[in-house]
Amino acid sequence: MLIIEGWLKLATGEFDKVADAARTMVAETNREAGCLTYSFARDITDPDLIRIAERWESQEALAAHGQSAHMAAFNQAMAGVQREGAELWLYSGEAVRRLI
Repeated sequence: MLIIEGWLKLATGEFDKVADAARTMVAETNREAGCLTYSFARDITDPDLIRIAERWESQEALAAHGQSAHMAAFNQAMAGVQREGAELWLYSGEAVRRLI
């Protein structure tokens, strides 16, 4: 399993410009083969900070996601907003154990 975790910081008010595109991105991505979970969440202390969490069955599934039409549409929407920073990390989840 692959795990992606990170954040995206947008300039004040910019997320509202892409909120609909983000909702579509999340919904479409969660329907992809090999996607275990995909989510965006606004930080409760900073609504312009978006938390990103993803889990994928394989590198192939993640690569297919990168080539999807909804990824291209989301990237196009994101081109119109001002970003202040971003950080994404890819982890290999070799040993997975449910805690709750």
